[in-house]
Amino acid sequence: MDVKSEVLTMMTGRENLYNLLCRIYKKEVDQKLLDNMKDMVFPTDGMNPELTEGYRLLQEYFETTGENAEEDLAVDFAKVFLSAGASQGMAAFPYESVYTSRKRIILQEAWEQVSNIYATKGLALEDVPPDFMEDHIACELEYMAYLCREAKQTRNLLKNLQDQQEFLEQHLLKWGPSFCEDVYNYSDTVFYKAVAKITSGFLKLDQEILDSLRESAENILESRRSCFVSNDRMDAVFEQLKEKYVIYAPKRFKGGGMKHANLIRYAKIESIREIEMDEQSDFSPKEAYYPVSQTMLYFTEEEVLESAVKDERDILVFARPCDINGMNRLDTIFLNNGGKEDLYYKRLRKKVKIAMLECLTGWEDCFCVSMGTNKTNNYSLAVRFEEDGLLVEIKDKDLASYFLEEEDREFTPEFIAENEKKVRIPEITNRETLRKASELKFWEQFDERCIGCGGCNTVCGTCSCFDTVDIIYKEGSQEGERKRVWSSCMLENFTETAGGSRARKTNGANMRFKVLHKFYDYHARFGGEEQMCVGCGRCDMRCPQDISFYDTVNGLCDELDKMKEDTAKEVRE
Repeated sequence: MDVKSEVLTMMTGRENLYNLLCRIYKKEVDQKLLDNMKDMVFPTDGMNPELTEGYRLLQEYFETTGENAEEDLAVDFAKVFLSAGASQGMAAFPYESVYTSRKRIILQEAWEQVSNIYATKGLALEDVPPDFMEDHIACELEYMAYLCREAKQTRNLLKNLQDQQEFLEQHLLKWGPSFCEDVYNYSDTVFYKAVAKITSGFLKLDQEILDSLRESAENILESRRSCFVSNDRMDAVFEQLKEKYVIYAPKRFKGGGMKHANLIRYAKIESIREIEMDEQSDFSPKEAYYPVSQTMLYFTEEEVLESAVKDERDILVFARPCDINGMNRLDTIFLNNGGKEDLYYKRLRKKVKIAMLECLTGWEDCFCVSMGTNKTNNYSLAVRFEEDGLLVEIKDKDLASYFLEEEDREFTPEFIAENEKKVRIPEITNRETLRKASELKFWEQFDERCIGCGGCNTVCGTCSCFDTVDIIYKEGSQEGERKRVWSSCMLENFTETAGGSRARKTNGANMRFKVLHKFYDYHARFGGEEQMCVGCGRCDMRCPQDISFYDTVNGLCDELDKMKEDTAKEVRE
């Protein structure tokens, strides 16, 4: 039996028993229920002693019960659960709060906890007496039946099993056995003694069942490597994913594009068909976790309050290898720079999971192979688009649960091996070479060519500069908020101080700073083999003056070669 069939069988049986127990505890039993229970066949193998004893007692009850069973059971129900006619303390009050609170009264912490759990599922009490509380035994049993029913429909089976386990262990098993012991001791009828044994035994057995189901599901998820998903099925997966994730991908918008008529930008998507695969996106995915404008704090005359993340869901980003490598560069800058972590970056970035878009050809402006960013293994999913669906490689166990029903298909993502453009990496190995590179007349050409618009920084996946801006809500008020907003080292006033002076006074100086930051500063500061540039080519696409970053870097390499030749010539002479 496969996992899905096993789950369907187990969940149906468990749901039925939870519903039966819920009904028994909710109100007095009637003759119709008794007649139905007489015809039930209960298992006899593999049960724990309590459950076996409960079934034996129930069978004994039905074999020996008289004509006044319904009336006798109603009296016993009122005595045991409502304390009608019982001596003080000789009743089993069916509320978790009574059994888990110090004062042994209702509406305590347990009630609040289960109320919140129901609310997260959009559930409310229905078809119960008006004085029922959410932590009544019938309500908690009914919630478990609901989770069993949900398990047969959800794509995130592992999460559902976790929810079931947590509720069972943190609530029902914390008080259920003690409650059932009281029911057994204080009831006069064999029927409720049997129900008490069945309930306690089943709750304990169900813990073992859930352990087994969860282990089976985890083993399947860990071994699940790849599958085929039709477009329609992927949209169904998206509907499930959107409960936990905000999904970002390159999406086409009408008008405003760079080298094509329409703008392609990373945005929230609802359908797999919205993902633009035929053309390169104009912008990188960084705004999904490093927003263009981000409120840092709110302030008044008396206090300062840190902003909060508005959407509690995690983030799933569909991105190509170069952009995934770009994320790693930003991680280094914001999280591993000088021993400090940027709180506002970290709180969004830690929510991100990556679905890699297979990229086999690239575009005319790409030079990712030269930068070593054409490959990555930093992803949770990898996808290849085909005519009628997707091939999906799954590396993340949590995401694997969404694909349990899909057809197994071998798929290992491949990567582009060669670009049309090839970039040389400038060899700047010491401060003296850096000084000479900075003083080259080569940079002066950009004084006129570059207009300082900053567009290249805006589309770059690794540019990280920002300004902080205080926004006052009303003139003369001290109330407002502080935002950080993307900025650009190519802007004329980027290095301007309060006195009006500028560290870099020309567009050529700004270009020099940008190029050397991408190809020297980052590498010198953080070490390793990485450069800051990932070779996506978007800056070439974006520039209204047709300044090619690719040509600029290769031009710098030519200038450095000339410097070496001149130095060697001087030595020979």
